[in-house]
Amino acid sequence: MWTLQVLRDECRLSLITTGRPDIRAMNAKYGTTLDPAEIDARCLPIPPGMKTRFDALRGFRLARYCRRHAGEFEAMISGYNGLDFGRPGIQRIADFSFDDALRRELHPTSGAAGGALGRRFYLALARILAGGRPDGWKRNLTLANSEWTRDLLRERFGVESRVIYPPVDGDFPEVPWAEREDGFVVIARLVPEKGLGLIVDILSRVRRERDIHLHIVGRRERTACAREVEELCGRHGDWIRLEGEVYGSDKAALLAGHKYGISGCRQEAFGIAVAEMVKAGEIVWVPSGGGQQEIAAQPRLIYSAPDEAAGKILAVLADAAAQAAIRRELAERSRMFSTARFAEEMRDAVMGFLKESHARPQ
Repeated sequence: MWTLQVLRDECRLSLITTGRPDIRAMNAKYGTTLDPAEIDARCLPIPPGMKTRFDALRGFRLARYCRRHAGEFEAMISGYNGLDFGRPGIQRIADFSFDDALRRELHPTSGAAGGALGRRFYLALARILAGGRPDGWKRNLTLANSEWTRDLLRERFGVESRVIYPPVDGDFPEVPWAEREDGFVVIARLVPEKGLGLIVDILSRVRRERDIHLHIVGRRERTACAREVEELCGRHGDWIRLEGEVYGSDKAALLAGHKYGISGCRQEAFGIAVAEMVKAGEIVWVPSGGGQQEIAAQPRLIYSAPDEAAGKILAVLADAAAQAAIRRELAERSRMFSTARFAEEMRDAVMGFLKESHARPQ
């Protein structure tokens, strides 16, 4: 959405996607102001039964369409991970879900329907149907969402990339620190890799000495993990509140009204939820590993184990001077994740790509 917004004044834009996106609803969700009339939307229908499942099989039709129509455009841009356009294009790498072995290495608890053998067969079928060259995506201009992602792309795939941090809308109300609640917020889907059980463990230790509470903001899916999280929260009483999905001004008010945030997801490629909480003025703790360390960027906000996390949290909660210093450092750091910076860097990347394309012999 922000890439479309950045380019709308200088380019004629087409959005190629599966399903039929509600642009106005996504404006409200992501803070953009796109007019649906500005965009040539090419919406590929989703076969019955695939709307919420079988991402890889849905994607093969998209990949084939992009290669077939790439010649109609000066630049093809993948907004989510690698894609072989049949010619050089631009791709933004958001995570490593496109490589199943690496995905399982980074998030071994994420699981897969049908077991490992069934998933390998499913992904192999999707690759065959998608066609193209297995390494075709490597000839694109690659934009990584963090230094951690950039380093892993180089190490595992031999792909060089340029880091452009995702845009985080900074429209949060100004709430004085003393008027904020002594509570924590986590923004995460109720899935195993988000580490919600780890967060509850950490904050349960903190509650032995401090009266704090936790808001869990995220989609409540009908899965075994979601039910486990709900049962876990129920056993701990009303200091944990499952909020479900919260967007717009309600989300901004919730974040700005609390002092602290936390993440339990290890090896997160960037962690836009962490950046949102930092932009809202919260002090946020994150696990070691992944791109979210680049957001927190302070040893006292990065943990490896529950007891270490609880100790670091309690040390900061007991020290008003430390809180003030951390907040100043995080406010300065948060400028790197602004929509203005994203716009400048994304525009520069696209225009540089077009300039090189025009200079290249046809």
